[in-house]
Amino acid sequence: MMGPILLVVFPFTYFTSYLYALRGVAKGDYFALFPYFIFGLPIYITSLSILHLNRLDVLIPLFQYSKELLIVLTVAFIIYQLKESPNWGWLDRLVVLYFIYTGLFVLFPIGSFDFMNRIIAFKNISFFPLLYFIGRLVNVSSYELSKFQKQVMLMSILAMTVLLGEILMYTHFQTITGYTSFYEKYFSFDPTGNYGLNWTFEISGGVKRFASFFANPLEHAASTLITLAVLSTLLVNLSLLTEQKLFFGTLLSSLLSILFALSRASLAGYFLASYLIFKLMNKKKVLFFYHAVIIVLVILILIFAFDSTVTEFIFDTLQFNDSSSLAHLVEWIDGVEAIVTHPIGIGLGESGRVAGELGLNTGGENQLIILGVQCGLPAIILYLLILGFAIYQSAYLVRHTSGTAATLGIIVFVIKIGLVVPLLTSSAESYLYVSYVGWFFTGLMSSAYSTTHNVQPALLKGPNSK
Repeated sequence: MMGPILLVVFPFTYFTSYLYALRGVAKGDYFALFPYFIFGLPIYITSLSILHLNRLDVLIPLFQYSKELLIVLTVAFIIYQLKESPNWGWLDRLVVLYFIYTGLFVLFPIGSFDFMNRIIAFKNISFFPLLYFIGRLVNVSSYELSKFQKQVMLMSILAMTVLLGEILMYTHFQTITGYTSFYEKYFSFDPTGNYGLNWTFEISGGVKRFASFFANPLEHAASTLITLAVLSTLLVNLSLLTEQKLFFGTLLSSLLSILFALSRASLAGYFLASYLIFKLMNKKKVLFFYHAVIIVLVILILIFAFDSTVTEFIFDTLQFNDSSSLAHLVEWIDGVEAIVTHPIGIGLGESGRVAGELGLNTGGENQLIILGVQCGLPAIILYLLILGFAIYQSAYLVRHTSGTAATLGIIVFVIKIGLVVPLLTSSAESYLYVSYVGWFFTGLMSSAYSTTHNVQPALLKGPNSK
């Protein structure tokens, strides 16, 4: 009975949101992508797993390539309809330069992988410029950001609903979706750990980490950064006065998600981003109240929900004593040695998902190392410059503008700051929901920043524009 129900709810939701986005893009409504980003991408792996569970593997290739096809078509439509080139800034030039530089590794036979695997590896590390320029070239004034905010809040509450079921039954949702079987067939994945999934779904000592309907607990935890970004904009704009129940429900959902996913990196990023955004806006009272609530909740949950295993987990993390931290350290050392030996890179696919599937991975567990191993120090420098400029521009908008521009600044600042720590411990760009939303908004933010410094030409008329 569970199989047919899951088959209807998750794959149907994914496919419906995809068709809605495709239809909107065809009509020139590029913000129709948001429902797909928010409701489709978080359940992408769950949808594929359920299709496999119900022996509908014939549909899996269609789902697998749908997201990239949608983005490429969107970029093509935007370029076709583009009326005037924008005033290119440093961030735009850096993104283009990064895309071209890493793209050269596709054309030249560097490394041990063939052309098709190099394309896949290129997509894994260099897809975000397409998302950035979609946001950069559309007209945000034709869209009500409140729609995006409410959609993110609803998704967060839905994730909490599944999470609560996992907590009450102390069972991973993925154990009933065909997750393990799907990964075994399509990613040469061998189940590890104590629960038939992999070590990502637990910490040392056997305490479970929950992913809700996301691909894994790490992506689940990272998704709270987008929720945090939305909550921050609502607090600043005092929307809390009219949306109290929804606000507190979403705040609770984000806290439960970040705590029960037990991702140390995302938890650190969550606290860092929440502190810095309110520090940046000089919201002392909000900052005090916000952190007081979080601290109380953390203490209560640690006392009543877990045993001493969690405390040991925290101390072992700080001392690099647990197996996960040691694995990070080994991968970092391996990757750094490869970068020092080959500062221009050893080729696309040599680190990350492509090599990982074949058991030939060099380095990893760090977005910068994955880039450096494949494309060398120039790729690391360019990526860091892009990240630095995005943070600087978003902070400028927060401090010196109001309205939509300030809202865009808050969203990008929180997401980028919050991802700083996860970037050091994982391939954070592989978190679909966070990456797609984050880079789309980075493009929107860049346009707002450009407008504050130059006269920005009208690019594309939105569906509601005249």
